Amino acid sequence: MAGRSLVPGISAPKLEIDRQFPTEFTDSVASMRWDATTEKVLVNEAFKGLLGPSHRRTGVNLSELMTPPDISKLLEKLDPKRSPVAHDHGTFLCRLIGSNEKILWLETTVCECSAKEGNSYRYATFKDVTDRLTKELFFENFADSLPGIVFSYTVYPDSSHYFSYISIKTKEFFGIENKEFLANPDLAFDIIEPEDLPFVRERLAESKRTMTHWKAEYRTTVKGKTRWFEGTAIPKLQPNGSVTWNGITIAIDDRKNLELELKEVASKDYLTGIFNRRYLSEFLRDQSERFDRYQERSSVILIDIDNFKAINDEHGHDFGDLALRQFSELVSKNVRKVDTFGRMGGEEFLIVLPNTGIESALKVGKKILKKTRSKLKAINGIDVALTFSAGISEFSAVQNSANKVLKRADKLLYEAKSEGRNCIKTDG
Repeated sequence: MAGRSLVPGISAPKLEIDRQFPTEFTDSVASMRWDATTEKVLVNEAFKGLLGPSHRRTGVNLSELMTPPDISKLLEKLDPKRSPVAHDHGTFLCRLIGSNEKILWLETTVCECSAKEGNSYRYATFKDVTDRLTKELFFENFADSLPGIVFSYTVYPDSSHYFSYISIKTKEFFGIENKEFLANPDLAFDIIEPEDLPFVRERLAESKRTMTHWKAEYRTTVKGKTRWFEGTAIPKLQPNGSVTWNGITIAIDDRKNLELELKEVASKDYLTGIFNRRYLSEFLRDQSERFDRYQERSSVILIDIDNFKAINDEHGHDFGDLALRQFSELVSKNVRKVDTFGRMGGEEFLIVLPNTGIESALKVGKKILKKTRSKLKAINGIDVALTFSAGISEFSAVQNSANKVLKRADKLLYEAKSEGRNCIKTDG
């Protein structure tokens, strides 16, 4: 196989021991010298040591030790007669067949000729990185087999940050190459929904402060497509004061959609499709907390349909159910998007109006009562002249809990019933 051409103008020479290597290439560093004049490849004892007993004889052909692509790459970079661009000096990888036919991965560096040698010689040094690459390859294959994005993310004391590793699953999940995140770590935060970003940053800061597990659910939007993800990672404090999180991000669209669907089912009234008593109670508690924390005004309108039992008794429960549905539809169309409307039970309904005082809430109540009188005079051709009575109350220093606000609205509702129905009573 000696002399077989692998690259135009370059042969696959035999290896010969060179006992005249310059002093900078000691026998502890596997080295090679390419002689452009004789087209010989000379190696030192350290290089021979990489080959094992079976290939330590003098004169073994290089083509027995390397694949054609690796020989081509190596000799192209070694040949001093080629243009500087062709040399492409620096570190690259090549494979070598060692003892027992084991493939060795060598980190190879081409060295410039010294001045006294002119342009006849070029040297290369080799470092066996097989174990390191095998571990890295195993890790990458393992990471790529997982159903998520594996990452290692570091934040320095000056708040600068970077990804030292992020798996190729970014392409599958976001349509973005992992190298883009490596080049620009801010991209990982730019794609998070603005509404969710403060929560993600807050949890990350807490994890850094307490050195505890980071976990966050959030949405991302890339090219108009929104998806749900869950990130989880363990922090580790580094000697230089930086913190590194090693973790994984998984897609949770199916789980989140199911959760949202179940939550919606659990929060909706089966008959009318509006919110049920359970959801209204939770929402009122939230409003109570907002009042306690921010003194944010909120009002409630508690509604009871007048004479509903008589309507049921005269026309039947199916007709009564239809009346409830039509009333719910009418009210839903006449409240703001920020308002919450639901059925407390039977013929009793509740509207919660955030950032709204008594005066504004009364205007909303009067508008709905007027539309009820005009729109629901008849249902399915049957004259019912539907009306309602209501009580309106507001969160205040005295009525500072959901329970107190509801009790006050219920008392006012009772007063409206006592005064002849078809009217609204307020705290004002």
